[in-house]
Amino acid sequence: MDFVFGQARHGTRAPTTKRIKELNNLENELKKLLGANVGNDDHLFSLPSWLKDWKSPWAAKINGGELIPEGEKELYDLGIQTKKLFSDLFIDPYNSDIYTIKATQVARASASAVAFGMGLFSGNGSLGSDRHRAFSVVTESRANDTMLRFFDRCHKYEDYKKDQKPKVEELKEPVLVDITKSVTARYGLKFTPKHISTLWFLCKQEASLFDTTDQACGLFTPSEVALLEWTDDMEVFILKGYGNSLNYRMGVHLLEDVVNSMDKAIYNKESTYIHTYTYIHIHILYIHTYTYIYTYIYILHTYTS
Repeated sequence: MDFVFGQARHGTRAPTTKRIKELNNLENELKKLLGANVGNDDHLFSLPSWLKDWKSPWAAKINGGELIPEGEKELYDLGIQTKKLFSDLFIDPYNSDIYTIKATQVARASASAVAFGMGLFSGNGSLGSDRHRAFSVVTESRANDTMLRFFDRCHKYEDYKKDQKPKVEELKEPVLVDITKSVTARYGLKFTPKHISTLWFLCKQEASLFDTTDQACGLFTPSEVALLEWTDDMEVFILKGYGNSLNYRMGVHLLEDVVNSMDKAIYNKESTYIHTYTYIHIHILYIHTYTYIYTYIYILHTYTS
């Protein structure tokens, strides 16, 4: 039986609108900190040069969260690699029932699905010099998407998340306070835990979007980076991972789609009336949805080992 079921997160995106506001505000906060430090020449000497006149790269943006060119290329390349890996599955003419691509209705996910499909079907059509072809991407209304955006449709989860977020922040606080003291001592600026949290987010954005690790990331020692990564892991564990069974039980519709896809492939294979049984089923989704999948796989592995 020829069958591929794939799940991929959308490609690299710009910070969300909320995060852009936070980063733009950081620029003003740094100016205040530097202004309050005038006259303390010893510490000004120890400050990284980029910090003294840092400007937010997102200052001119109003909206965020969109797929960026690097993200487009990631999914396009993934489509090409998928085609190479399963080249024998692409001998049949294109049919949307055979080659199914599903994505959420949010722009970065559907755009990622298009980029993936362009790579997957490149050379198989008659459009342009690269012989692209038209293909279908199925999306569900955000108001009714219980398969790929189940976390938005589960009211119990919304209540759970609202209840747990303050507790997560309490668990983070001791780590952020200790790191704040260390970074303040190193650079002489009166950082707050909120500053450190935003600088850590900036570090991750610079590393993923600009391939830069010697600015915001350079403010932290390796041990501090490890602790900050622990706070991220802890938050995912509690709010998205197997720290609570609701986090994976609410994704039953997605699991049901996996099983139904396999059943359909088996039926097509065994049917005497259907000669084409190749079946490729791809989901382009969010990190939250993706977390559900590997959480569930981990639990199954734990209970069957």
